Amino acid sequence: MRALLIVLLIATLTAFSQELCIKEVENDTNEPYLSYALLRTIEKAILESGWKLGCKKGSTEVYVRITSFKETPIAYTPAQRVSSYNLSVSFSVRVGERSFSLAGTVPYSLPSGGLGDIPRRRAIDDLLDKIYWNLLQNFRR
Repeated sequence: MRALLIVLLIATLTAFSQELCIKEVENDTNEPYLSYALLRTIEKAILESGWKLGCKKGSTEVYVRITSFKETPIAYTPAQRVSSYNLSVSFSVRVGERSFSLAGTVPYSLPSGGLGDIPRRRAIDDLLDKIYWNLLQNFRR
């Protein structure tokens, strides 16, 4: 009986939750993985904060704009090659009439050129994990 009550309560809450529709991730940088990772993180935050994702008539639109993406060299090898960077990202989110901005910086190292952009992608994921709590708080109702 108690389990049935819990199931009915959850079904009622999800039936009345409002939908958010992510319209686009505006990215003027030359880093396509950032758009993908940011979209994935925002979708996760929206769902975890109790909203539904959907683009039906009447859903609130969400616009995301990456305002800054910068890699600053912070360490050099003896051969004068850059081996570590600070990765800084800032973005703004507009949900209906409300908007907020978030930013963060993480260091990452590039021990050899053979790794390609894997360390950069890992740094982007680390940065988004680092600011996820703030993102989640902004989506809470």
